[in-house]
Amino acid sequence: MHGMTIGYLAERNARKWPDREAVVHRANGERLVTHTFEAFDDRTDRLAAGLAERGVEKGDSVALYTKNNAETLEAFVGAMKLGALVVPVNHRFKGEEVRYVLEDSDASLCLVDDFGAETLADVRDAVDHVVSVDDPPSFADSYEALLADDPTTLDADVGRLDEAGIMYTSGTTGDPKGCVYTHDNLVQLAQDAAEAWAFLEPGNRHLVSTPLFHVGAFVPFLNNFYAGGATVVVDGFDAERTLSLIEAERVNSTYLVPTQTRMLLDLDAFDAFDVSSLDTYSTGAAPVGAALKRETMDRFDCDVIETFGQTEALCLHLLPDDAIEKADSVGESMLNLGAKVVDEGGEELPPGEVGRIAYRGPTVFDRYHGMPEKTAEVFDDGWFVSDDLVHRDEDGFFHFVGRADDMIITGGENVHPAEIEEVLHDHPDIAEVAVIGVPDQEWGEAVKACVVAAEGSSLSQSDVVAHVAARLADFKKPRRVEFYDELPRNPTGKVLKSELA
Repeated sequence: MHGMTIGYLAERNARKWPDREAVVHRANGERLVTHTFEAFDDRTDRLAAGLAERGVEKGDSVALYTKNNAETLEAFVGAMKLGALVVPVNHRFKGEEVRYVLEDSDASLCLVDDFGAETLADVRDAVDHVVSVDDPPSFADSYEALLADDPTTLDADVGRLDEAGIMYTSGTTGDPKGCVYTHDNLVQLAQDAAEAWAFLEPGNRHLVSTPLFHVGAFVPFLNNFYAGGATVVVDGFDAERTLSLIEAERVNSTYLVPTQTRMLLDLDAFDAFDVSSLDTYSTGAAPVGAALKRETMDRFDCDVIETFGQTEALCLHLLPDDAIEKADSVGESMLNLGAKVVDEGGEELPPGEVGRIAYRGPTVFDRYHGMPEKTAEVFDDGWFVSDDLVHRDEDGFFHFVGRADDMIITGGENVHPAEIEEVLHDHPDIAEVAVIGVPDQEWGEAVKACVVAAEGSSLSQSDVVAHVAARLADFKKPRRVEFYDELPRNPTGKVLKSELA
């Protein structure tokens, strides 16, 4: 390996802290799996060699269609040791959504569990090999059987500038875009975090309950792994279980989205749990709000760090020292990153003026997979220009205003209205539809479908929700449905969504 790669981090940790816990997988109130750094390094070596034995080569893509478990973390690191690109697939995606990611990423192998096996069976032709971490179905191999007996056979030549993974996010047309990261992108991001965040140190115990297909879970894991911390991983978020795990595992840090934070703080049994070990509460992925930050700090008696960005660039942070004075902001740029506010022509705007936030630096993604024109469109002289609208104050802190497009962020997940509208347009009893995001105390934003029913139909709200739920991930289904005689439009015929909010 050349330079600091993800594989190098695993080897280094095994050398420095061989007997310290690296990964703990909890389920059903028990520790299902515990690995030391030495064991984790060995298993990821064996996984890399096993992938190579099955024909996976450097530059190939390995998809992970699994829920949170120890094997998912092993697969992230093991595939990257081989030089393969890791492709996490949203485990809420269904048939054709999964097929799109597998085919677009050119995945040669897909890791599944019991949860994803049925869906993958319907799109089995989209990938060459399937491996299951649970009892394998007829079309899959066993994960444990995949691990090579002798990892020394692996001859991988991986450098820091090689590609490490593809993280998918929604695009301006509603189709997912694959954001390609190099090893250097990921390691630089972890270095920036370790430099700025005091809690990242050897022995820190970090709880991951948000899904690992999301950068909001994978990146905190990687940051903690870089620092020599242990990761406690659990499948899915449950408020009472989260507090119980903080107590049982003496968790020092975690990352949760604002919706989950609200659920924790509203839990009647909150005071029954000992959460005194929690030093740092990280949050982001949706607007947090000053009041929620303050309440989190008071109730947990801990520091709060807010992070801000998107899949292409996780770049801003609001540190504990600024959490009160700058509570209405989303923070300032991290150490090795440039950030500025630009107008539609790319010219930098002065403090106070609203524009798009642009980033440049080693932590910004490399490119969109298979989309050279789109990549060229979003980069301007080396700066990635996002769709997030912000203004910058005189102290260099950024304040989020909204999005240049109409993306909905519900419970930390990005939802593009056009995708839902396309599905609803296929319903025979829907004449017109527009989908918008509306404020929601629990989810930050809720998906609202504004529907004009076909004449003579008996369409109900539940019909609309069920139609979406059968075709798209659950977080995309409307939480509110309102019927209209007609949708408001401007003189050119475009729906005026602002009048529907």
